[in-house]
Amino acid sequence: MRVIRRLFARFANLFSRERADQEFSAEITAHLALMQEEFERRGMAPEQARREALVKMGGIEQAKQLQREARSFVFVESLVQDIRFALRVLRKNPGFTAVAVLTLALGIGANTAIFTVVYGTLLRALPFPDSNRVVKLAETFQGRTDAMSLTYRQLERLREFSQPFEAIAGYTDQEFNVTAGNGTEHVRAMPVSSDFLRVVGESPEAGRDFLPAEDSGAGEQVAIVSHALSARRFGSADAAVGEIIFLSGEPYTVIGVMPGHFSADMGALDGGPPWEVWIPLARVAKTVGSGENIDVLARVRHGVTSAEIAAEVDLARNQFHKEFAGDAGETDTMSFVPLAQMAGASIQSNLLILFGATGFVLLIACANVSNLLLARGMARTREVAVRMAMGASRARLLRQLLTESIVIALAGGVLGLVIAREGIAALLTLAPTGTEMGPVGIPRVNDIRVDGAILVFALVISFFTGALFGIFPALYAGRANLNRELREGSAGSGVGRGHARLRQVLVAGEFALSLVLLTGAGLMIATCAKLLNTNPGFDAHHVLTMEFWVGGTTHDSTPKVAAYYSAVEQKIAALPGVEAVGIVGAGLPLERGGNYAVRIPGPDQSKSKFTNYREASPGYFRAMGMPLREGRGILETDTTDSTPVVVINEAFVKAYFRGQEPVGGHVYLNNTLCEIVGVVADAKSYLDKPASPTTFVPAAQASFATSILFEGWFPRRVVVRTVGDPLALSRTLRATVMSVDSTVATGAILSMDQMMSRSVALRQFMMLLLSLFGGLALVLASVGIYGVISYGVSQRTREIGIRMALGARPRVVLGMILMQGLQLVAVGVVAGVIAAISLTRFLEGMLYGVSVTDPLVFGAGTAALVVISLVACFIPARRAMRVDPIVALRYE
Repeated sequence: MRVIRRLFARFANLFSRERADQEFSAEITAHLALMQEEFERRGMAPEQARREALVKMGGIEQAKQLQREARSFVFVESLVQDIRFALRVLRKNPGFTAVAVLTLALGIGANTAIFTVVYGTLLRALPFPDSNRVVKLAETFQGRTDAMSLTYRQLERLREFSQPFEAIAGYTDQEFNVTAGNGTEHVRAMPVSSDFLRVVGESPEAGRDFLPAEDSGAGEQVAIVSHALSARRFGSADAAVGEIIFLSGEPYTVIGVMPGHFSADMGALDGGPPWEVWIPLARVAKTVGSGENIDVLARVRHGVTSAEIAAEVDLARNQFHKEFAGDAGETDTMSFVPLAQMAGASIQSNLLILFGATGFVLLIACANVSNLLLARGMARTREVAVRMAMGASRARLLRQLLTESIVIALAGGVLGLVIAREGIAALLTLAPTGTEMGPVGIPRVNDIRVDGAILVFALVISFFTGALFGIFPALYAGRANLNRELREGSAGSGVGRGHARLRQVLVAGEFALSLVLLTGAGLMIATCAKLLNTNPGFDAHHVLTMEFWVGGTTHDSTPKVAAYYSAVEQKIAALPGVEAVGIVGAGLPLERGGNYAVRIPGPDQSKSKFTNYREASPGYFRAMGMPLREGRGILETDTTDSTPVVVINEAFVKAYFRGQEPVGGHVYLNNTLCEIVGVVADAKSYLDKPASPTTFVPAAQASFATSILFEGWFPRRVVVRTVGDPLALSRTLRATVMSVDSTVATGAILSMDQMMSRSVALRQFMMLLLSLFGGLALVLASVGIYGVISYGVSQRTREIGIRMALGARPRVVLGMILMQGLQLVAVGVVAGVIAAISLTRFLEGMLYGVSVTDPLVFGAGTAALVVISLVACFIPARRAMRVDPIVALRYE
């Protein structure tokens, strides 16, 4: 507390001139009031008296203004002198300057790079007009806020509570095969309400928006397309308007074309590919599933407060609980949240953890540079004493030394910006990408760029960093004993134990922060190792998958789709190196696949139970390596002419047939009574979660409407088990599928090993960055302890010489120096363990199979610190062993 009080007192002196100006102003104001009273006593009206007083005071005011200008000029001139002197001093010490600037550049660069991502994904305004008024419907359950999805009926009900909003619109995500112009391609589409473009504040660049009648499902089928799609298929936006396109075989008239930026801007909100087509949402409401999974956006009216919105939403929520108790019963709160905030919600916690980690790296860098300045300050004590003897005040010296620190920090900030720019490019290259159906990608990636806001951040953090690492060395330098320094005429005699203790505290703090980062990295490494070694319920090795879509082709019924599957499987099975082949619809393992309601005969037959839903061909289980537990799998004889059957997984048995024999039982699927003929092993959709109850329907018995519905969200996949490297078969696989029917659109080809990697991509990304920051922190901490021990050895040269002259062995000297370093590490480890236990809980949601206090991880981090510190201490300790007593004593 005493140091803090002194710090404030010294800073207060720097602003004494400003206080003088304030006191002078108060005096002028008081004098003006007295003169006005005197004129009023002479009979003048108050206004006239005030004018006369102001005329009389004009000379004083002018003098005051000149005084202010003079003081400002003196301050600026003094500041320029300080900067010139700082540059001259730093130029004379190029080694020190280079090390300090590079150390700070690493810390500032890492912080700036991560802040650029945080700002772009969480803070930057969306590229829509008045984007701060665009909000998204969200729900909070058990403290976690996510987007709230509605059914079409619920959306219509919500619109009755639209008083605070200019418009409310719903939207969802689908995919279609688009046949237009000169070819067919597979695109991402967005069914939307007619008010959607009004909500986001955009309008078509050609053509028109949707009409209310079209939003209700009446009239012809219409679509709005992206600028890119119109250019690819029709040559221009104007040429596309009025043309007919086919979306998975259904004709739609193009009524509008969106501007070029809009498609990418919308796609960037969830880190997925651009949307290319917009159709009326009412069309989805008429499909199987009744328009579920609809997200809601709204535009807030001008002048509406948050309290007014909350009150209206509370009314809506109460109504929802009455009408839709089964759907809204688990919602703690229902609210509208700014769209910009919701866009980055999926990775917000990850980015904030990384930002905190880079903050630790910057603190370690500041501690290192502070140590350098303290060591350098020992050599400048005589310089400081001479300047004080010539009349320089302690406040003036403090400002000069702080100016040097800030100049170093600003130079580090400039270099840090260069590092940040390159780091952002590398970071985005390493970051996981994907769509809503795949691994989480970084949203709003187009908004991640270095601009004015980032430059301001770098400037502010550089200035703050310069003050942070420079203040204590400057204060210690100002404590030089004038008489002693001038009498002894030597550098390095003046600060004593307090100086050394501060340097040791800084190094111990570096090791504490390093241990926190190393522990976080260790926990993520352990999590990724656990996940990759988790049994997913199938054999992922030597398996190749390829996406395809049959919508809009001649395969427009279940028998035709089954015949197409059979033809594809036969051709692929004949390829060399193929062991087994199968086809699955509505999602692979390690994906969020389709779900569907089933009913189980019995007392609760009327209650629907949602399970994962898959459509599979007879060879799918063998190709995927999913073992059969009971009964049989899907056979070639399971067709539309045979008894409807279904295969379930073990999780389904545990959930709904506990204590019963499942094979031979029945479930209602799509109001059809299906016999359970087999049980397969659980295949996980998420490696870190238990498998969900799943039903596998024979592809030859699946409802075509249901099949096409799920194809709008999940591509069908060919699954091939090979003898060797599955990716070697990629080109052949695509060519073989295309040879059966070239009108069928095909997509990505991935091995299941790649799918496994994608499923842990975000955690691997966090592991990589935390490991990088932890390693950087460890290097900086090692440099810090090397500097402290090396400086200590140089200061104890005479002592070491005396010890060795008295018979001390070099081994004893080595142990003494190493013990000094280990004491600092021990203090850092104790503080670091306490801090790590408190801070690593923020990683808890990302961990799997490992505790936040895992002793093995903490032990490994501690061991790494000890080993690295011993290596760093050994170099100066070895130099101390070689001290010649005679030379040391003669030198002293």
